[in-house]
Amino acid sequence: MSREISDELTLFSQELQRSLAPQALQELAKKVGFVQRTSKYQAKDLIALCVWLSQKVASTSLTQLCSCLESSTGVLISPEGLNQRFNPSAVKFLEQVFTSLLTQKLYASQALPHRYASQFQRIRNLDSTTFQLPDMFASAYQGSGGSSHTAGVKVQLEYDLLSGQFLHVHSGPGKQNDKTYGSTCLQTVETGDLCIRDLGYFDLKDLYQMGKKGAYYISRLKLNTRIYLRNSNPEYFKNGTVKKQTEYIQLDMEEIMHQLKPGQTYEISDVYIGQYQKLPTRVIIHRLTEEQTRKRWENQALKEKKKGIVMKERSKRLSAMNVYITNALPEDVATEHVHDLYSLRWQIELLFKTWKSFFEIDDCKEIKKERLECHLYGQLIGILLCSSTMFQMRQLLLIQKKRELSEYKAIYIIKDYFLLLFQAIQKSTQELSKILLRLFVLLQKNGRKSHRYEKKTVFDILGVVYQYTMCHKSAA
Repeated sequence: MSREISDELTLFSQELQRSLAPQALQELAKKVGFVQRTSKYQAKDLIALCVWLSQKVASTSLTQLCSCLESSTGVLISPEGLNQRFNPSAVKFLEQVFTSLLTQKLYASQALPHRYASQFQRIRNLDSTTFQLPDMFASAYQGSGGSSHTAGVKVQLEYDLLSGQFLHVHSGPGKQNDKTYGSTCLQTVETGDLCIRDLGYFDLKDLYQMGKKGAYYISRLKLNTRIYLRNSNPEYFKNGTVKKQTEYIQLDMEEIMHQLKPGQTYEISDVYIGQYQKLPTRVIIHRLTEEQTRKRWENQALKEKKKGIVMKERSKRLSAMNVYITNALPEDVATEHVHDLYSLRWQIELLFKTWKSFFEIDDCKEIKKERLECHLYGQLIGILLCSSTMFQMRQLLLIQKKRELSEYKAIYIIKDYFLLLFQAIQKSTQELSKILLRLFVLLQKNGRKSHRYEKKTVFDILGVVYQYTMCHKSAA
């Protein structure tokens, strides 16, 4: 094993120990009032139960949780005693642990070496995932509507695709507005950032602010958004001022779409978006193939039935194309690369899939609110630790072997190591480094990405140089 790999994993171990060693947890617990006297059930035991040992704190019986705790830590507690420990101070403690981990340098120290490195310092991916709760939680966690349940949770996540750093994470009621949350994330946008968001976050004011900060965006365009060209022959008043209604000419997007062949991409430069904002940008129009259009209409019909809405005929016709906008210059991002870069957004969907498959964050029965929140924060801590480890390993595997790591495979392999990682953290940084080295060797052998025919991976899109083997079926 190279010295560089060993040194990086030692540094990573030190960062984990700083927040998760028993002494560090005990000190934090005293600060937030979780531990007020000496007790057999300490801060490290709450972390053990909610993060490392059980992904089902919100759905498993208290008796089973007590059994799980005793078998792994030796702490003997009654079901009612444990239930009382799920209280507001426990929630506050877990929230503080999560916050401290977010601000630490748990992410890869070097970002991926990619073809856009001179333009984009970070690729910020923002999205949300929602899941339903029993109706008894409706007063604290109101649902988003459109389902039989009145209660739900929405978790917002923005992370840097290059380093793996979680930039913003927030859990709240399912009805939380994506667009409003997207605006709050602008505070940390910096020069050279590329922001990728789905249509739920679409806001012309936000896009304008990104440009003002020296950042870039790639976004889908809402079908009802107006697109204009500046009129080269506007009309003037006698005093020489331009008549406002003649300054711009609105484009007919349906007409443009019909001029394109299925599968064709077309760019219009120097356009202005929005009836009032007139945001200057590039527009890239891609007409879907007939098969893609059919699938989109089928999905739309299901959505309409589920939410009880009806799509306008014009909107349905326009949905046969994807319209992207970006303020990145053509010499930095060519027309044919815009769709690929936007497709990186799906990486966050992959992460959300692991949250529900491996961490069972959405699994909840009728319990008290504090126990639910301990479950949520415990799983978010576990997810952050798992994702941070995955991105570290991805970076090291690229440096060491020039190979691409499968995020999906890596997360469930790392998750299988949780008990070993927990036991090592109780001992020392050296012990933790040994376990992480073992994990690296395992990921190197079994965690490589399987390539599907004509399917681009993150490394392909970003132009990362690596070696790969081709296979037609994914083994993930």
